[in-house]
Amino acid sequence: MGGVAQSRHTAVLLQPVVEKLAPYPGAVFCDLTLGAAGHFIEIARRLTPGGVAVGCDRDAEALERARMRIEAVSFDRVEIHLVKSDFGGLRGMMMRLGLEYADRILMDLGLSSDQLLDAGRGFSFQRDGSLDMRQDLDQDLTAADVVNGYAVDELERILREYGGERYAGQIAKAIESRRLQTPLRGTLELAELIAATVPSRRGRTHPATRAFQALRIEVGDELGQLRRCLPQAAELLSPGGRLAVITFHSLEDVVVKESLRPFGRRGGRTDWQLVRRGRVVRPDAAEVRGNPRSRSAKLRVYEKVRVEKAKTG
Repeated sequence: MGGVAQSRHTAVLLQPVVEKLAPYPGAVFCDLTLGAAGHFIEIARRLTPGGVAVGCDRDAEALERARMRIEAVSFDRVEIHLVKSDFGGLRGMMMRLGLEYADRILMDLGLSSDQLLDAGRGFSFQRDGSLDMRQDLDQDLTAADVVNGYAVDELERILREYGGERYAGQIAKAIESRRLQTPLRGTLELAELIAATVPSRRGRTHPATRAFQALRIEVGDELGQLRRCLPQAAELLSPGGRLAVITFHSLEDVVVKESLRPFGRRGGRTDWQLVRRGRVVRPDAAEVRGNPRSRSAKLRVYEKVRVEKAKTG
């Protein structure tokens, strides 16, 4: 599609993901957060011959950009499926494709640079745009709906729970006072209101950083999607299959650990378990210099093993 711009996103922890997932010829691979297809392409190359590569994204624009990149690459006898879907519907998506299992699954939970740099999407407080924050433009709920329509106590809860915002109460009340005069519509308008409400903070973090994170999580139901997806991913993995998850903040870390705990060594299963392979991987200094947005990334990789192997390993 000629009107779709080229991607400006850089895949995070690309080499560690490829090494830890260890794709092989004939494997079934699912990239549940396709983005710009950086991870997808490198892994799909290693599935030849006979492999299956599924790329999933709920952002139609991201999916089209990824399609253009993927179509420019030659894959020898690899079956490619690109699907517009949120990852919370993993099982249904697999069923529609006629796939009963996956050997390798990847989830990169970071926000795409393409979305951040597009002012019209409303994710950034550094560019003036509408208060949108939808990753899926087909959904109804926007950040403007949350800011202008939620009760003040619910706004406070979201800011505190999803953003860790210590001034959640003050910000929620300031939003309520402003919207009684006129609805909030722009990103800079909201960012300026927050900056004028909270005490000045030293350092490089903008006063609106946590509030914008909280609103994005609420609009996209990001943590709910993650809670729904992870158990499905665990069940759908083949024996010996691997799941890689890249997180970017502590809320995601907590959900990953809690959601996968029932499938771990102490989860009480008698048939198989998910065992983490190695330590958490972080980007090295060179990657952070080249891609500063990677600095908070953490990669965890889990393997599905039979209980007998888990007991003796």
